[in-house]
Amino acid sequence: MVVDYWSVERYRFGLVIGCGALVAWFTPYPLVIMLLVLLGYIGWMLQKLYQLQRWLTNGQKPEEMPDSDGAWEQIAYLFHKSQQKSAERKRKQQELLTRFDNVLSALPDAAVLLDADNHIQWANKSAAKLLGVQDAADRGKRIDTLLRNPDLHKLLEENSERKVTLPSPRNSNLTLRARLLPLQGGSRVLSVRDISEGVQLQKTRKAFIANASHELRTPLTVLTGYIELFEQDPELPEYLLGPLQQSREQAARMQQIISDMLALSRLESQETTPLMGNRIDVPAMLESSIQAIRDTLASDTHHLETQIEADLCVCGSEKDINSVITNLLANAVKHTPVGTTIRIHWESTDDGQACLSIIDNGPGIPEKHLPHLTERFYRVDEGRSRASGGTGLGLAIVKHVMQWHNGKLTITSKPGNTEFKACFPAKRVLD
Repeated sequence: MVVDYWSVERYRFGLVIGCGALVAWFTPYPLVIMLLVLLGYIGWMLQKLYQLQRWLTNGQKPEEMPDSDGAWEQIAYLFHKSQQKSAERKRKQQELLTRFDNVLSALPDAAVLLDADNHIQWANKSAAKLLGVQDAADRGKRIDTLLRNPDLHKLLEENSERKVTLPSPRNSNLTLRARLLPLQGGSRVLSVRDISEGVQLQKTRKAFIANASHELRTPLTVLTGYIELFEQDPELPEYLLGPLQQSREQAARMQQIISDMLALSRLESQETTPLMGNRIDVPAMLESSIQAIRDTLASDTHHLETQIEADLCVCGSEKDINSVITNLLANAVKHTPVGTTIRIHWESTDDGQACLSIIDNGPGIPEKHLPHLTERFYRVDEGRSRASGGTGLGLAIVKHVMQWHNGKLTITSKPGNTEFKACFPAKRVLD
């Protein structure tokens, strides 16, 4: 049932005026009586307003709610209802914040909330374990005064989402990976993960590959030598020539795989960016490699077009840059059909980089394979790759060589246009 509170007020006001008029009728001073009645009514209204104000300022306690009816009852009730809703909303928000805080505190990753000026606003328990940042003790301090790591300081200055690796200030045996996650209002979350186990597994894997490759090289060399001796034997039966030739080809392929594995292991073991290195005449290196490809793999099968800046040189490792060239050229020839046109471009870009682009008009590479092409032993077409003699390590070597030279390898493909682009940064480009 809906109550019309204002009808109560109108009834009360009418009753007061009626009673006042009746009394004034029987007195010689009717105007004075009416004025007194109205003043009394106004005083009563002010008293109700005072009670409501006191109740509101004292915390709106239910037991102290003003006793009234009409509009005053509705006003008090609405204030009380609003207070209950606000209290319930605050309770739910507090429960949600508590649960959220418990979840973040239980995470193994360190999380530190920073404002726009890198002051610590909050930190979970893992931050104390991994970084030595205490929520209560360090709140309000600048994170860069507590963690003195140049890579971390650069990350904070850049305000980017890239990842940096750093040792733990609490335990030098731990390796951490940090990244910044942007929030609204300029705030950020510094997320730090312990990657020590992964780093150790990676080192173990690299050591195993390197040791296994070295151990396989010697017996394989011996086997290759005996196969060559058998092939040169004039009394060798003719029916054994084919199997021996296949054995020699597979032994050579194994030697290439071992060489590539050793090269990849060497590149992966480099934990720091190398020195600038020697001046590399890339145009001359390209001409030599292209001629070698024309005389061997691409002989009468592929058409090679070149566009080379004759004076564009870079500084770095000659052996490794040569492996980039030979691997990309061989990859383009081996994995495209006969009649494909391959364009080789070596040119500078507007931002000062030097880029080697190998472009072919072959059938293209399905998009799902592109992110995996630089993985070890990854093959788009298993049968075709083995038939062409590929090791499955060429593009992995190219990627690591480019990273070692602060460069980047990008791959784009669509039917009729596949491009492998290796770019060296401007700081390595020489006039």
